[in-house]
Amino acid sequence: MKKEINIVIATLLVLLAGCRSAKKETTVTSDMQKIEMNSMAITPQLTGGSPASASPIVYVYKTKADYLHRVPVLMNEARTRILSYPAPGDLKMGNGLRLPTVLDKGYLLDNKGIGPNVAFLTYTYEEYSQLPTAPSMDDLMSHILDKYPLLEIHACGRRADYKDIVPELNEKIAEGILQK
Repeated sequence: MKKEINIVIATLLVLLAGCRSAKKETTVTSDMQKIEMNSMAITPQLTGGSPASASPIVYVYKTKADYLHRVPVLMNEARTRILSYPAPGDLKMGNGLRLPTVLDKGYLLDNKGIGPNVAFLTYTYEEYSQLPTAPSMDDLMSHILDKYPLLEIHACGRRADYKDIVPELNEKIAEGILQK
């Protein structure tokens, strides 16, 4: 009897641990600024036989300075550690680079994999992509240009939600959907 009760309790704990509701709004703060990240409600669609849930999140953002050619890294909440950084080859796409796409009204479409805790390095995409290997963690930390570069960041569904992403996002921008 005791063994059966333990199994039931363990099963309930597993089920409860797996049930979480998604955050609708996240606030990223620093001493100098407050950034709101809004998730837009978009109906998932299947494109090319790929489930929308396996598709990367689309981030549209604005920065407080021109970081278009600067390499992004993801930091922890306190901005004391780099959690994720690219290999030099990760910045290449065919014969070009994975630079953000410039959208209307100063917005940028991420093509690399940023998030609310993004920081930018002093390295440009061009310089970094030519390195034989990724720099050491100490070197990366010493090359942080801005730990709090964002004015706005918006999660706009998944890539699979779009048929022609740039015009569709520019339409949302024109309609004021990304406005605070």
